[in-house]
Amino acid sequence: MAKSPLGRVEMLADHFGAGKEMIMGLILGHDSGDDNPWFDAECGRQPLNEDFGQRMQKIFDSHNLSFDLDYFQRWVADAVNEPDRTMERIVNQLKETGIKVGLLTNSVPEFWPVIEQTINTKSFDCIVDSSRVGIRKPDEWIYKLTARKLGTQTNSCVMIDDLDHNIKGAEQAGMAGILFTSAEETEYAIKRFFDI
Repeated sequence: MAKSPLGRVEMLADHFGAGKEMIMGLILGHDSGDDNPWFDAECGRQPLNEDFGQRMQKIFDSHNLSFDLDYFQRWVADAVNEPDRTMERIVNQLKETGIKVGLLTNSVPEFWPVIEQTINTKSFDCIVDSSRVGIRKPDEWIYKLTARKLGTQTNSCVMIDDLDHNIKGAEQAGMAGILFTSAEETEYAIKRFFDI
C-alpha cells in the first residue's frame, strides 16, 4: 500500500559513490544464507548501531567503499514514503468482499514509524513483521505464519511483492505469487486471482 522504499536506493548509491545495483547487493546481500547485518536487522537481532556499521564496513571494504552509518540511519528512520492509492483501494475492495488481507514485511524497528505515517496499518487483518518474528522473506516459515494468522491455508493466499525472490519463497510455501510491477497491473492480477 506504499511505494517501494527500494526506489530510494539511488540516494544511497549517490552518497556512497557506487552504482545502485552494487549498493543493493552490498547492503541487501544476495541470498538469505549470507552473513549480512541487514538480514540480522530485519530479523530483530541487530540494531542499526556501531556494531552494524562495523559489520557493514567489512562488506564495503571489498569494494574500497566507506559505509556511512549516520547517513544510513537517517536514510532508514527519516524516510519519506508515499501511499499507493491504487493499492489502498484494492485492499479496501478485498475487505468489502470478505477477503482477509495481511501485511507481511521485511522491516527493521527503526523504519516502523515511516510505515505507520505512510499507510493505515489498521486496514490489515494481521501484520507480520520480520523484525518481530525473527525470520524474514523468503523463508517459507514466514509465509506459513502469515497464512495461519489470517486463519487460512497458504494455498488460499496470494503474495504480492516487488522482489522476485520473495515471490519464489511464497510459491515454495504454497502461495500464489504476483510480482508487483505497477499498481494497475497488480490490481488486475489480484482481481483475476479472486475473481472480483
